[in-house]
Amino acid sequence: MLGTVVAVLALIIGAWALDSALAGDSVPRNTQLAGQPVGGMAPGELEEVVEVLADELPGTAVVIETPEIELRGNAGELGIELDAPATIEVVSEVGTSAPLWQRPFEWLGSFATPRAAPVELAVDQERMATTIERLEGEDRVAAVEPSLVITDGVAELVPGVEGVRLETSAVVEALPTSLDSVSEPITVEVQRSVTSPGISDEQVAPLVEQANAMAQRTTTVRAGEQAFEIEGAAILPGVSADLSGDAPRLVADDNVVGTHILDVAADYANPTGVTFAVGAGGLVPVAGHDAEVCCGEGATDAIVEALLSGAPEVDVPTRTMTAAEGVEWASGLGVEQIVSEFTTPHKCCQGRVTNIHTIADRVRGTLIPPGATFSVNELTGRRTTDKGYVPAPAIVDGEHVPDVGGGVSQFATTLFNAAFFAGLPIPEYKMHSEYISRYPYAREATLFYPSVDLEVRNDTPYGIVIFPTYTDTSVTVQLWSTPWARGEETGKSKASGCGTVTTYRTVTYPDGSTDDDSFTANYRCT
Repeated sequence: MLGTVVAVLALIIGAWALDSALAGDSVPRNTQLAGQPVGGMAPGELEEVVEVLADELPGTAVVIETPEIELRGNAGELGIELDAPATIEVVSEVGTSAPLWQRPFEWLGSFATPRAAPVELAVDQERMATTIERLEGEDRVAAVEPSLVITDGVAELVPGVEGVRLETSAVVEALPTSLDSVSEPITVEVQRSVTSPGISDEQVAPLVEQANAMAQRTTTVRAGEQAFEIEGAAILPGVSADLSGDAPRLVADDNVVGTHILDVAADYANPTGVTFAVGAGGLVPVAGHDAEVCCGEGATDAIVEALLSGAPEVDVPTRTMTAAEGVEWASGLGVEQIVSEFTTPHKCCQGRVTNIHTIADRVRGTLIPPGATFSVNELTGRRTTDKGYVPAPAIVDGEHVPDVGGGVSQFATTLFNAAFFAGLPIPEYKMHSEYISRYPYAREATLFYPSVDLEVRNDTPYGIVIFPTYTDTSVTVQLWSTPWARGEETGKSKASGCGTVTTYRTVTYPDGSTDDDSFTANYRCT
């Protein structure tokens, strides 16, 4: 019996050795690749089968299962590819992985059960990442960084929020490295990852404290010959947290700081001194002079840093604004037509007429930029004989006395009424202490340097040019701009007489909205 066993073993081994020798570099007998018989194929034939399987694999369904969602796609769009060299190598090594003494018996067993070789896989991770992001869609929630927001003038911390996403690396790790079939769906079970903000709430919180402390401070900004105060509260709406660097820091929007500078910097609204004169078809800008203005590069950061550190003042870089730049800027302000005009009469050939003409000549062509306030006293200064003014009757402290510049109140009254009907704010004015019949009742203004002024504010989006003209018996003030608001007198507290008189005005804006204001006179009873 022992001899019989030995003979059988010798026969099996001999047959295996002979079959292996005869096979040469062909695929070992009874081998299947992904369910397809490839045993005995020459290398070229095997490569053709592998190519066919590689063409079929992209259409294989792929199901990615997570506890929350299920994603479905196919191998092609997920970047799962057949690794042809690795697959051919696996096929060629069929029957060689076992110890030598076992191989004849594996060969014998293959006649009953074919030996299976899987296809080997490779992954294009970039393509897989793109597809996973698309398949997740709204189920992928990005982490939200903490931020600083300004609400009702107070800086507040908005905490960061964790996100959730399916990581490509997790799918690759869970994906089988080989397949027994390219026709069966590939199922992968993975966990999605919680993603954290790149910066913590604790890192942003100190910036909130800094911002609120800054809002309580004021610093003096010096830019060349200019000096003005910047309030932290005014630029707080433009402050934000910059999280892009190595350490979080506060930054301010240049536009917000710049707008505040325009509001507070003396003479900044028209730094080159552009005026307007009569030209072809209307008024045209006339160049003034070059000017050093705020602000040059780095000024915003310097101002913010000064406010953050509590520095009482800061010098900032300037830049040169040329006279030509001033003309270009003024050309775009919409000074196109007369939007309001008012005329008051006077007698001819009196000394006061000289003063009316002198002040009209000085003011003619003056530009009030958007947001700026025009002051008669600031522009003309004290009215003196050196400037062409002459003595004429005036009311000073309730007394009729000669005064250099007497009569300029007629110009002020005419400008007051032009602004009144243009719907412009008139933040500073004073009516005469007694009513003068050549002026509209309780709708007039007087001047006395430096204590009594007339101011007109431009609250429109366009430039406004004051353009007075005169004759021997009247003075007219035209306001040139683009039509915006209009003012209308809607009543008086009384129609005549002395005492307190209130004139009511309704201003109508382009959108149809209205605003009501009033102006008061206190006429002395004589």
